[in-house]
Amino acid sequence: MVPFAITPEELEKDVQAYRQARVARLTAERGWLTLVGKVWLGDGQHTLGADAHADIVLPEGRAPARLGTVTVEAGIVRLDVEGEAKVFARGQPVRSLELRSDAAEAPDDVVVGSLTLQLLQRGNAFALRIRDAESAARKAFPGIPSYAVDPGWRIVARLEAFASAREMAIEDGDGRLQSYRCPGIAHFEKDGQPASLLPLFENRDERLFVLFSDRTSRDETYGAGRFLYAPPPQEGRVLLDFNKAFNPPCAFTAYAVCPLPPPENKLELRIEAGEKRPLSY
Repeated sequence: MVPFAITPEELEKDVQAYRQARVARLTAERGWLTLVGKVWLGDGQHTLGADAHADIVLPEGRAPARLGTVTVEAGIVRLDVEGEAKVFARGQPVRSLELRSDAAEAPDDVVVGSLTLQLLQRGNAFALRIRDAESAARKAFPGIPSYAVDPGWRIVARLEAFASAREMAIEDGDGRLQSYRCPGIAHFEKDGQPASLLPLFENRDERLFVLFSDRTSRDETYGAGRFLYAPPPQEGRVLLDFNKAFNPPCAFTAYAVCPLPPPENKLELRIEAGEKRPLSY
């Protein structure tokens, strides 16, 4: 269990360690900064390569002009490699492969030099995500400006629990709906001003996911809002450490799609804690 009360020194150490790990994940070889493309796939055959006339254009100098084709048929997506290109998946070279999407237990990473191709599935729709470990965004990452750690923004909220978790449909940047479960309403007060948020469970109940925007979204933090993870409710309370509030992936790349804060989580407070708007934004 995460303690509700810690010293300012412990908080500073905890938040700085969190922020270092956060940057390490962001700048990793498969981190969000490596995203360089995402193409939705209709039924039929799509050409793939660095040629500007390909249906799916790969970064110039990172792949052959014509790498092969991606075919979508009856809910199956197949990659067929052409020429002498060296393509790897599942630990071995491949020439033809029925791709497993991120909805599968073991999704495929198709590797071509510094590129990684990944199949996304959203309902019955498919998209091909393209990562480049040598992307300019990753190589020239300037870091993330953040507010100073402030114990006043480590808040213990009271959870008004629902009789059972409620299903919530949250819209994302593509206008699609993502499904979450909400255990209740988290109420708190800051400088005499009451506020409340709807925390969500993602796939499992190991932690809460909070999407929010606030008055800093207009000038100092990312305009679409920020994210925050929190431990599961304990004894009817929820620990909201806004010092760990972070920018969604779509703040760093146009090829990520993020859920948007529900209307209930648009706060009239200025939450001057956590990450500020990225320098590259």
